[in-house]
Amino acid sequence: MNDWLMRLRFPLAALWFGGLVAVAAIGAPSAFAVVPEKMLAAALASRMFHLVALLGAGCAGALLLVERQRATSIARSGGLLLVAGALALDIIGEFGVVPRLLAAAASGAADAGRWHIAASAVYLAQTACVLAYVWKLSAR
Repeated sequence: MNDWLMRLRFPLAALWFGGLVAVAAIGAPSAFAVVPEKMLAAALASRMFHLVALLGAGCAGALLLVERQRATSIARSGGLLLVAGALALDIIGEFGVVPRLLAAAASGAADAGRWHIAASAVYLAQTACVLAYVWKLSAR
């Protein structure tokens, strides 16, 4: 495998992790702090989460290609599993949980809070997978 492809793993993973943390810790809270209309703030935060999901899918796609080449044995497949898990959580969140959260919030349904907890849990698990991958890469 080309050395430059191997070197791209850390910057891609760091970009993905940084995006996840920036949106969750800075972007979304700032939207609700600055925008007075709650539904408009929610739309802004939702857009940021959507964009970071797209970023994650792109980074994961590139990282999966590299990690698949490296995973010649079970002992070397840890990175592949972390990236695949984070991508799976990205997809589950974006296409499974978030649409239900948005529908519940828009209709004022009582279960909107539960969907928000589910979305937060999926996002946190994805962030943990990406952090573990970054940590694994930085240990080398």
